[in-house]
Amino acid sequence: MNHATQVFPAAGVGVLLFWLLLVVAVGGVVYSLKRRLQLVAAGKRGVVLGQWGRRLWDVVVYVLGQRRMFSEPVAGVMHALIFWGFCVFLLRSVSLVYEGASGGHELPFLVGGFAVVYGFTKDVFAVLVLVGVAIAAFRRAVTRPARLEYSADAWFILAMIALLMVTDITMDAPRIAAQAPGEWQGAVVSKGVAAFLGGFSAGSLEKLYVFSWWLHLGVLFVFANYLPYSKHFHVYLSLPNVLLRPLEPAGKLAKMDLEHIEEGSALGAAKVTDFTWKQLLDLYTCTECGRCTVVCPTTITGKPLIPRDLTIDLRNHLTASTALVAKGKIGELPDVVGPVINPETVWACTTCRWCEESCPLFISYIDKIVEMRRHLVLEKADFPSEAEAAFRGMETAGNPWQLPAESRGDWAKGLEVPRAAEGVEFEYLFWVGCAGAFDDQGRRTSVALVKLLQAAGVRFAILGAEERCTGDAARRLGNEYLFQMLAQENVETLNRYGVRKIVTNCPHCLHTLRHEYPDFGGHFQVLHGTQLVAQLLQSGRLRLTKEVRQQLTFHDPCYLGRTNGEFDAPRAVLHAIPGLRVREAPLSRERAMCCGAGGGRMWLEEKLGSRINQTRLQQLEQSGCHDVAVACPFCAIMVGNAQGELGRETAKTLDVVQLAAQALGEA
Repeated sequence: MNHATQVFPAAGVGVLLFWLLLVVAVGGVVYSLKRRLQLVAAGKRGVVLGQWGRRLWDVVVYVLGQRRMFSEPVAGVMHALIFWGFCVFLLRSVSLVYEGASGGHELPFLVGGFAVVYGFTKDVFAVLVLVGVAIAAFRRAVTRPARLEYSADAWFILAMIALLMVTDITMDAPRIAAQAPGEWQGAVVSKGVAAFLGGFSAGSLEKLYVFSWWLHLGVLFVFANYLPYSKHFHVYLSLPNVLLRPLEPAGKLAKMDLEHIEEGSALGAAKVTDFTWKQLLDLYTCTECGRCTVVCPTTITGKPLIPRDLTIDLRNHLTASTALVAKGKIGELPDVVGPVINPETVWACTTCRWCEESCPLFISYIDKIVEMRRHLVLEKADFPSEAEAAFRGMETAGNPWQLPAESRGDWAKGLEVPRAAEGVEFEYLFWVGCAGAFDDQGRRTSVALVKLLQAAGVRFAILGAEERCTGDAARRLGNEYLFQMLAQENVETLNRYGVRKIVTNCPHCLHTLRHEYPDFGGHFQVLHGTQLVAQLLQSGRLRLTKEVRQQLTFHDPCYLGRTNGEFDAPRAVLHAIPGLRVREAPLSRERAMCCGAGGGRMWLEEKLGSRINQTRLQQLEQSGCHDVAVACPFCAIMVGNAQGELGRETAKTLDVVQLAAQALGEA
């Protein structure tokens, strides 16, 4: 029997009672987890796993290291203190359970020098956890961040965490006061508390220990059983959710198998069980922290789509379906869109990916929204009427503007731009994109890139009338049939000309060509126009010598920045232009808000809430600049429209490539 049990021979533990409580507690947790995981398992199979080395490293970085939590320093420190404290206290909890189950003995290895070091570490983290709880309480009671949901659930959790830390200290303090030698002397905080217990009798010290012991274990058992029914279920699920997250490139959508559709199966997500099991795991992993709402364009502008609420609504619906799922009556589940999720919510998303990049636990949103859109479009033909014109244009003319395909290369007249069909040798295929070919501002940007490439001596060609829309908007609006038709046709054309390198001014084209066309046999090295220009400047092949005396701010395109990780190239080009002064907007780089055009929203009316493009322009103007530089033709349209709508008659919206061409003295 060790030192501690010599002070309290039986530790005040009724072994049979403890075993009864332990069995009930463990049984309750197992029962709750089984019911929840039964719901998760009702989702579709087909989730591709692998790359286990990378997955384990992600757990180290994002779960143990809490990397994404620190994007908000105060909240990050708060959560990290509590989380790391619980990691330290895991051994303590095992030790206490062993003590109760063994009738008063402690873990055999929890003695000597190791116990002294662990006791010190544990006590320090007990205080740090209490500090974290205090920060959390202060935020909820005083500063009250707008992104948080304020409920009794959070206060109950904080109270239990605090009680666990306090009772741990009041377990060790009476041991030390009773002069238990050796291992617990490292518990410095408990040792300080023990100094106030010096006048207590041995019997009183034992009673305090026994009371604290039972209360601590009781709270621990209640905590463990409460978690599966609260938003803090992520305590169990955060590690597996990060471990099993998709490892495809950010923003890449899964290819639908349209050739092998099982009879009776839904196209897209009709019912909640039409999501994959991993997507359903997301629902129960959500912490409801609200980070996904902070720079969400639909949340900020009062649209029905609030990412956190979408997850909560789907989760609540799935939980309410427990009985039907358990009985295998999946067919009796209601459709998701309509009874559960408002159709306006589904169509509001701009697919900007703020929600996914800000989530500490890698919960996905866009894939779920697109799956619901796919069902509405492919099975119900139920979609906003404005989308029909864009779909028809992409299908018949190869562009959503519904302009003649043969006019796609008209912007290049007089520029001596070679066509791939002419048999010329080229290093880069300039993918012009629909906006670059048909929109006035986009055409000017296309001309500017041509002049820059010609000045640098880059061999390039275009497809002209053979180029068709990449289908980005069609896919994100749910029309997977149309997207795949366009993708297969484009890939066939590109492969026929042996294209290996592509440059494009459109981030949406870049993303589709780079990440989604490989599923259709198209494997290309794809660069954004600003990336190639930045490389040419760095290598000395291109020089910008003419001053452009202008002050402006830069708007980060979502599909170039958050989705494809490029923030520096456009800025490098801007900073290389003599005379140009660039000021950063408060919301920029990773935190830049969407212009409102993504996810096919370019072609839909904005009927609810305030206009996203106007809100974004007002954010950009907080930089002190009226002129805006962009690096996406759709951003140029949206920001330019906002300037007109808000009466900014003298303000300009210019593409980075246009500004660079001006510095050549040729544009």
